[in-house]
Amino acid sequence: MKKISTNTLLSTIIASCILSCGSNERIITDNGKLYNIDGKNIERNGKEVTNQLNESEKKTINQLLKEKEKRREEEKEKIDELEAAIKEKEDIEKAVKETQRELKKQLDDIENKIKEHENARDDYAKIKTELKEEQKEFEKLKKHGTLSKAEIKEWEDNLKKLTKEVKRQKLN
Repeated sequence: MKKISTNTLLSTIIASCILSCGSNERIITDNGKLYNIDGKNIERNGKEVTNQLNESEKKTINQLLKEKEKRREEEKEKIDELEAAIKEKEDIEKAVKETQRELKKQLDDIENKIKEHENARDDYAKIKTELKEEQKEFEKLKKHGTLSKAEIKEWEDNLKKLTKEVKRQKLN
């Protein structure tokens, strides 16, 4: 089912009131008589009675008509105020949603940076541990004299690479 906005609904109600009221008005006097007013003509029970009414009755009917028009105008003003309040509320809700999206994005960015920092710290710890273990192993093998000059050179090259990697990871 399609959702109808409140503004659309209120506008439809106003339009239907205006169209249904048109220039024909129905007035009920204090004594319970029903009159239809069409422009300057006054009818009762479908018969023209404008000339049959005395000035006091015409004045009463016209006063009731003015009061009805005044109430209608006040109601229209209230509707306009409500429509403006609804629009303002919708604008505020839209702004709040946008702010929430922005804050969520900022939060996600911060969480990602924290994870990257933690990963970099873990990588640094791993490579540093690996360097220490390799240095220990190299010193042990070197002490026992089981390494050839080519193997010593190879070990030193590997340790230099690991040392560079440790320094690089430390900067992250």
